[in-house]
Amino acid sequence: MKKLNLKIGKLAALFCLSSTLFGCTLFGLDIQKDTDRVPHTLDPHINKSAWEFIKERATTGDKTFERLMAAIVYSEIDTMEYMKPNRTFILLNKDAVGKATVGVWPNFLVANKTPTAWTAYPKEFVKNYLLYMIVDGVYDHYTLPPTSSVKAQTLSPKGYWNSLPTGITLAGFTPNPESAIYFRISTGSNGNTQDYPIVVNDNGFTIRTSSLLATNGTIHVVEKYITPILPTVFY
Repeated sequence: MKKLNLKIGKLAALFCLSSTLFGCTLFGLDIQKDTDRVPHTLDPHINKSAWEFIKERATTGDKTFERLMAAIVYSEIDTMEYMKPNRTFILLNKDAVGKATVGVWPNFLVANKTPTAWTAYPKEFVKNYLLYMIVDGVYDHYTLPPTSSVKAQTLSPKGYWNSLPTGITLAGFTPNPESAIYFRISTGSNGNTQDYPIVVNDNGFTIRTSSLLATNGTIHVVEKYITPILPTVFY
């Protein structure tokens, strides 16, 4: 029964519950309009590649990937990496880049100061950080097991995360010689707004918008930075 409940929970994670009485949004779309709280199933397929999705959301609407696009341009990463198939793409929204306590900039300090732009970092560092968030294989609510952590290989070269570049610090940093990443489906809820969220590296942060199905893999959009520090306890 527990296994069945967890499998059901995988599907439940594709929905969100409102923090108010009148509705909620998921993937930026309204899924509930009335006070009867009747849920509507959303199609997770976005019918475009991860690269097309990034470009679209970087320049239109709330420009949620504007800062991510700035990192891509500055680092000169090969954008073909966002078009190749059978991959998991972790995408940073604006908060995950610059927001206090949860963003990349406030956590990866340069000379003990918080940067205000990607250009404060070496290009190679930004490139490898982006590559760390592209994973070989598809890891989402449709493929992950319900009860255990799964180790996966990122595109960041092995050995890169043995240390940080001179002048860059991250609290609690420990080497990650394989440039590996861990995914796990949490068996609980995230502040009463999401059941069975996906956890990355068990760093206390969960993926808020997960398992978007692009034409070349799966997409997770995060509102908090991803750390290359691996978990010390595995489930």
